[in-house]
Amino acid sequence: MNSGSKCYTDVNGREVLERILDHRPTWPYLVDERISGNYYPINSRIWIRDHDRQLTVLTDRSDGGGSMHDGSFEIMVHRRILHYDSMGVDEALNGTAYGKGLVVFGKHILLVEQPEDSARLYRVGAQQLFMHPLATYSLPNTPPYANYSNIYRQSWLALSDTIPLNVHLLTFDQLASKQYLVRVEHYFELNEDDMYSQPVTMDLQALFTSIGTIADMTELVLNANLPLSQLHRLDWMTKDQESSHVNMFRKLNFIDKYLE
Repeated sequence: MNSGSKCYTDVNGREVLERILDHRPTWPYLVDERISGNYYPINSRIWIRDHDRQLTVLTDRSDGGGSMHDGSFEIMVHRRILHYDSMGVDEALNGTAYGKGLVVFGKHILLVEQPEDSARLYRVGAQQLFMHPLATYSLPNTPPYANYSNIYRQSWLALSDTIPLNVHLLTFDQLASKQYLVRVEHYFELNEDDMYSQPVTMDLQALFTSIGTIADMTELVLNANLPLSQLHRLDWMTKDQESSHVNMFRKLNFIDKYLE
């Protein structure tokens, strides 16, 4: 595979960045540590590609990796060194448990597809890998499973409609009686897929019909602790008891006049 000395890694499972061997996009890069200088965080995926194929690996945890040679990449699941490497932490990175070195197990899913079809597979696959069902166990003296399933409800579905493939219901949390926090995200990147990178329109009322009727909605900021209409960034009073927004407007107005 002729990957052009490039690999691609994600940032927090969302935006994907292009990584070029021995290169930085914003400054002249001096190659001092070739391996560590070309290693990058892998939060959920890394891939290389040419015109015909794309090789993608999905990870179940944050790893490190990079492409040192054209047509290949490597992934580091866990690093352990027995002696201090003079890199600033002032101790050896020697993780132990009960006097023995830690053993780390990871799960990696390999995808080989055409580049135009890969985004749909790795986006959905990463969600399924991260949010996989959890296995539950019971003690030997508990009632048999047949009795347990008859007594307790084991599944419940609040959704009355199907969510589009490129939309993820990130949060559904009841804050108070008849008050819910709902966060949805379009998790495909711009121009990543011909179909699923397009804007999506959703009907939340149709989605949550089983819960009730939506009487009112308030759009919040990203961390959901303030209405968006009340957000005022960089707003404070100066020593002259003027709003910082007024001073900022004056500066921008001065710049506009200067440019004229």
